[in-house]
Amino acid sequence: MELKKLIETAATEAGFLDDLLVLLERESVELGNIDINGMDVSNQAKELLIRKISGHSPSLQQAVSACSVREGLPSSTSLVALAEHFSKKGNKELLLIQKQMSKTADKIKQAAALNQEVAERFAAMVTTSLGLITRLVNQSNVYGASGGYQQQRTSAVMINREA
Repeated sequence: MELKKLIETAATEAGFLDDLLVLLERESVELGNIDINGMDVSNQAKELLIRKISGHSPSLQQAVSACSVREGLPSSTSLVALAEHFSKKGNKELLLIQKQMSKTADKIKQAAALNQEVAERFAAMVTTSLGLITRLVNQSNVYGASGGYQQQRTSAVMINREA
């Protein structure tokens, strides 16, 4: 009974991870297309999915612990060790789910790292562009004595009251 519950719980967790990977891959496309609205929707969906994963993780930990104790293993046994234990007994279903979760987690790390790098580069590009625009705005056109417009920098001056 504990093994069946563990397999169901692990399969649910694997499904959440698959959903997160799909979401991160969609976010990669949105970052590439600079789709601000799409990125906002993706961020909200990621937050919701991460809450689901965080809320479900204790159930998985409890199922692993209960199954470990039933098998005579320490309650702190990892899912990997437990899956290998059952695999040696001939039940490879948990091991397959665990390997799928591991592969998906690796892909999630790669997609998240890529998205972070793209987002950081985008932010740097925006910062550079805004700096250029700020420099252009801070230059004013002043009508000069020769009858033409002259470009001069404008700046704020602070006057000391004691001066």
